[in-house]
Amino acid sequence: MQEFMSPKSINELCQALARKDEDTYVIAGGTDLIIHFNKNGIFDYSVIDITKLDELKEIIETDTEIIIGACVTMTEIENSEVINEYIPALIDSVRNLGSQQIRNRATLGGNIANASQSGDNLTVLFAYNAYIEIIDSKGVKRLNKINDVVEGLGKNNLSRDEIITKIVIEKSSSRSAFSKIGSRKAVTISKINCCIKINLNDEIVDEAIVYLGAVGPKPIKAKLIEGKIINRNINDINIRDINDAIYGQIECAIPDRSSKHYKKAAAEGLIEDVLKKLRSKTWNS
Repeated sequence: MQEFMSPKSINELCQALARKDEDTYVIAGGTDLIIHFNKNGIFDYSVIDITKLDELKEIIETDTEIIIGACVTMTEIENSEVINEYIPALIDSVRNLGSQQIRNRATLGGNIANASQSGDNLTVLFAYNAYIEIIDSKGVKRLNKINDVVEGLGKNNLSRDEIITKIVIEKSSSRSAFSKIGSRKAVTISKINCCIKINLNDEIVDEAIVYLGAVGPKPIKAKLIEGKIINRNINDINIRDINDAIYGQIECAIPDRSSKHYKKAAAEGLIEDVLKKLRSKTWNS
């Protein structure tokens, strides 16, 4: 290791970012970074450890927003009453994310920066139209929609001297749920995942946002499925009635991939599971 930097203030962080080069890595949980080092045989590197920055480890509720620090862990998200109330699908997405040991270390900011096409949290954050706060070496902050930050397939739009500091989500009374399908229920990478966020008016869905993950470089908005859910009674939506939309959405997303046949069948059961969660949970509204 060439250099280890552990800033304890934003000013020290900016100084560290100013010295960052292509062999410098930012570490929080490190659950993916260590794998990256081992896989690629990387031994000569510098590290910026951001885990000493307390303001990146907070979950804050304001009158209009939920603000999640980039270093908040999956376990902290899972145990947060505020997130359970306002972003319930995010709780769903972290509960089966790796082992308990991984959840104790992995951070939400790291999940976004890694921009994996199978990232469970990303699908939820896309459905909530989350904003990502980013800071550079000069202390200049920018706020971008997650769709603009995440490019997918491990790529993001961060410059060399930038890191993610916060995730900002507008408060709402929406219901939401998430589910995924993998080779095992837990400790697995999603083969396909889904987040559905809805608003209800006397049990009628008057707004529906549906995102599918692991069917493209990054989560995709499933407009065909949304159209089949909107203006329907949540208790009367039958999966057989929306199969054509599900199949059509997968066909549009991955028309040339052989996995589309598996994913069409998988998506049917997946969305049925998400709808079941939306109907069965105890909601405040």
